[in-house]
Amino acid sequence: MKGFIPILVICSVFLIICSAAPASAQVYSVVVDSYSVNPPVLMPEELGTVTVTIRGAGSGSETSTVSYPESGYTASSATTRVIIPYVESVVLADRDIRVKGGNGQFEGYIGPEQVIPLTFLIEAPAKSGLYFPQLLIRIRGGQSVKYPVPVNVNTQLAVMRSPSIELGKHFPMMVKPGTTVDGSIEVYNGGQVRADNLHISLVTAGLPATPAGSSTFLVDYLEPGESRTINLSFHIDKNAAGGLTEVPLIVSYSLLDGSPAVHDESVALDIRGEAELGITAIESSPVRVMEGDPFDLIIRIENTGTGEAKSVSADIDLPFTGTGEAFIGKIRAGNDAPAVFSLTATDPGEHTYTLTARYTDDYGEHTLTRTLNLYIEPRDNSAAMLTGFVLLLVACGAGYYWYSRRKKE
Repeated sequence: MKGFIPILVICSVFLIICSAAPASAQVYSVVVDSYSVNPPVLMPEELGTVTVTIRGAGSGSETSTVSYPESGYTASSATTRVIIPYVESVVLADRDIRVKGGNGQFEGYIGPEQVIPLTFLIEAPAKSGLYFPQLLIRIRGGQSVKYPVPVNVNTQLAVMRSPSIELGKHFPMMVKPGTTVDGSIEVYNGGQVRADNLHISLVTAGLPATPAGSSTFLVDYLEPGESRTINLSFHIDKNAAGGLTEVPLIVSYSLLDGSPAVHDESVALDIRGEAELGITAIESSPVRVMEGDPFDLIIRIENTGTGEAKSVSADIDLPFTGTGEAFIGKIRAGNDAPAVFSLTATDPGEHTYTLTARYTDDYGEHTLTRTLNLYIEPRDNSAAMLTGFVLLLVACGAGYYWYSRRKKE
C-alpha cells in the first residue's frame, strides 16, 4: 500500500502534463529581400558568388492549454507566448551548379525586420544555359522557404526578376466571441518589378470566424515599393472556443511573363471569452430571520459571459456582526456559485445594502455592484406578556385566599 501511493501520484502528475496541448500557433517565416550573382554572367566551370539577403518578416504567437482536475471537475488554463522564428539551416541546392561553400553558415533566431546577408561560392556547370538553384530556408516549427535564384551561364538571356509580395496584418490582440472584429491587411510589393492582377482570398469554411463582407479582394497592380491597404471585418461565433484561430489567406498574382504565382498566408485571431457576472438567487437560512438570531445569507452569483471568471470575491455592507466577506474563486461560463455570509441580526426592519463582487478575466479586472434588501422580523413579546399576566393572576388569587383565611380566624 505504501508503494502504491507514490505510483498514484506519479501517474496523476503524468496525466496533468500530458493534458497540456498547444491550441494552435502562428509563426511568421522569413522573406528573401534581394539577391545578386557575381559575375552576372558566368562562363562554363567558372567560379562565382551568389549573395542572398534574408529578412525576418515578424514574430508570431502560440497559445497552450493545460487541463487539470479541480474540485470534482476538469479545469483548464491557457497561456500565450511570443515566438521569434528560428532558422535551422540555409542551403543553396542544385543538381547542375556545384556549391563549394556557404551552406550551413547561419543558424539562429531572426527578429522582426532583422536583415542577414549570406554569400555562397558556386562553380558553373560545363554547359551553357539559365539555371535556377533553390535557396532552402528551414524554419523550426514554422513554414520553410524555397526561393529560386537565377544564374546565367554564358547566355544572352536577361534574367527575369520577380515581385516579392508581403502582407502586414493589423488586428486586435484579442477578440471576443459574438463580436465583429475590424482590421486591415497591408499588401506590399518589396520586389524589383511590378505585380499584376493580385487576388487575396480568405478561406473560412469550418472556422469560428467568417468575413463580415467580401472574402475576395482584387488589386490591379503594385509597383515596386508600393502598398495597398484592404479593410476587412470578421464575425466571431458566439460559441467559439478560446484559443488562436488562423484564417488561411491565399495570395495570387501574375509575373511579368504572365505566369501565375501563389503563396499562402494566414490571419491570426486570438479568441478570448469575457466573463460577466450576475445574481441568480438570494436566500437565507433560516428563511425567516428574527431579531437577535444568527443566520446565513446566501447569494448565488452566475457567470453569463463567454469566458471564465477568476479570483471572484464578494462583500456586503449590512450593519450586522459576523462575516461580511466571501471568497468564491473561479466560475466557469454558464455556471454559478454561492457567496455565503454568516451574520447575526441585531436590528429589526427593512435593510438596504450593497453587494460588491470583484473578479478578473483575460481582459482585466471587473466589479459587479447591486443594491439589495433584507427584512429582519422584530421579536414577538406577546407570549412573555401573557405569561406575566397569568403569574399576576395566580399571585392575586393566592393573596386573596390567604387574606380570607386570616379574617375567619
